[in-house]
Amino acid sequence: MAAASRTTGALDLVVYGVAASLAAVAVAVFRITEILSPEGPAITVGADAASTALGLSVGATVDTVSVRAPDLGVGGRSWMIAAVLLVAVASVVVAAALMRVALAVRRGRVFAGGATRALAVIAGTLTAAVFAWPIVDGMGRQHAMQSLGIRFETLSMLDLLPLLPILLVAVAAAVLASAFAQGERLQRDTEGLV
Repeated sequence: MAAASRTTGALDLVVYGVAASLAAVAVAVFRITEILSPEGPAITVGADAASTALGLSVGATVDTVSVRAPDLGVGGRSWMIAAVLLVAVASVVVAAALMRVALAVRRGRVFAGGATRALAVIAGTLTAAVFAWPIVDGMGRQHAMQSLGIRFETLSMLDLLPLLPILLVAVAAAVLASAFAQGERLQRDTEGLV
């Protein structure tokens, strides 16, 4: 009975991981299709930056405006597609690594090398994505805004505050990877004693 529930639990984790990966790929395909469409990608622009270019009235009470950039060139579209692919690949890698950790826990082999490496992969992937995505996405948005005649604030690419929770998860995964590595060493030491 315990073996059946352990297998069922492991299969559930695989199904959730595959579903999350498929969802990430589907969102990426949808977004890339939008970027490549003749209407151009949708970008969100601050109303103050867009007011002159879009002809908004001076007393308008709008915070942000979503506009399309149909005249966006190949370079801008390439940057935007790269940002989408970066997120999709990071999502799939993290989902696969989480499945690896979860399967190790389900099998009772928590301190196996695969789980430790998977946690390190999660930490590295999330850290790289947190620092790379704003720059890559910002380059695409900069091209899009320039194609609309709207001034782009370059420093806005470096706003990592919205990504802070992801960075904290990366730090937590790195700490767990370190703890799991210590657990592996202790397990090897105790196995040698028996």
